Amino acid sequence: MGLLPRERMIRVLKRSGNLDRVPWSLDFGASSAFTPFSWEKFQQATSIDNVAEHFGFEVRVAHAEKETPRFHTSSSSLGLRMKSNGVKRSSFNPPLPEEATLTPWGVGLIPWPDNPGSEEMVHPLKDARTVKEIEEYPSPGIDTESIPIVTARADLIRAADCMSAAYCGSVYEWCHWLRGMEEFMIDLVSRPDMAQALIRKVAFFTHSFAREHAKTGVELLCFYDDYGMQSCLQIHPQLWRQFFQPVWTEIIHDLKANFPHTFFSLHTCGHITDIIPDLIEAGFDIIHPLQPECQNPEKIIMQYGDRMSFWGTISVQRTLPFGTPEEINNEVRSRMDLARVMPSLVVSPSNTLGKEIPVENIVSYIESCQRYCGG
Repeated sequence: MGLLPRERMIRVLKRSGNLDRVPWSLDFGASSAFTPFSWEKFQQATSIDNVAEHFGFEVRVAHAEKETPRFHTSSSSLGLRMKSNGVKRSSFNPPLPEEATLTPWGVGLIPWPDNPGSEEMVHPLKDARTVKEIEEYPSPGIDTESIPIVTARADLIRAADCMSAAYCGSVYEWCHWLRGMEEFMIDLVSRPDMAQALIRKVAFFTHSFAREHAKTGVELLCFYDDYGMQSCLQIHPQLWRQFFQPVWTEIIHDLKANFPHTFFSLHTCGHITDIIPDLIEAGFDIIHPLQPECQNPEKIIMQYGDRMSFWGTISVQRTLPFGTPEEINNEVRSRMDLARVMPSLVVSPSNTLGKEIPVENIVSYIESCQRYCGG
């Protein structure tokens, strides 16, 4: 008799082995890999409405929406709802255009008409010049009306013998959304008091947000912080250890002490090899995506797969957009073989499925996963 989905995922997260099959997915953490464009094409081609239920994925999102989110956007709600901090379009100089929306942090989002789900960001703290301005900037709230909804959904997911997941925030990513990448990078090097003030503000909210999710019974707390570029980190590893490792360590160690049922997932794109030992030390259980264009997933999983689990590894820059069915099949088979040797991998796309990826290649990926997962 095979394992129940939740038990299978727990064994991957604890690296305990004895799997009946290799888990695979079209999600990562609490987010779908589909974008609005790729989801529309996939649904037209397959008529599948809920991929997690259709393919029996081990992890399901404990969201607060009436319908399960089918694709990823910058404003997707994938857990408890956040409440606006009160910043308006008119608060910006010049005011944001009518088509713009605002994140709960007050970050402006101006849509790109030719790429639905992607937006130009307008940073509300870009012109801040003092620590006081940052400290006085309002944080979002947590929508208490969404708490019983997420609690009930987490209970239903557990009753179905699956693992519940939810998006619980960011630190680095939210900081540069608020401040702007250029200004925040300068802060880290030349104005550390400004950087620390913003990091403290954001980390405090992320800690609180994750704690509220843990209280609902959500088991996989998912965080999203893109630290990498194609060949290196966006910041020097020592800067990461100075500014970000301490806050993640504090958040995760506190939550693990108070909510021992929880696991911790981090999505972080690009080349992040230099800080994998630090992410392990901070307490993360699983990392997405190990992009194969940026680092060698086989080498990393063989080196660290007894101390950390991984999710991803299927190329969305090379194989899925441009590969033949045979090339897709070979990459999936290689990852499945790796997961049988080191059973700490959930096979999935290494990022979102952009409009450049043919729907036929998504179907080829699914068929290859079904062929080689062993279930």
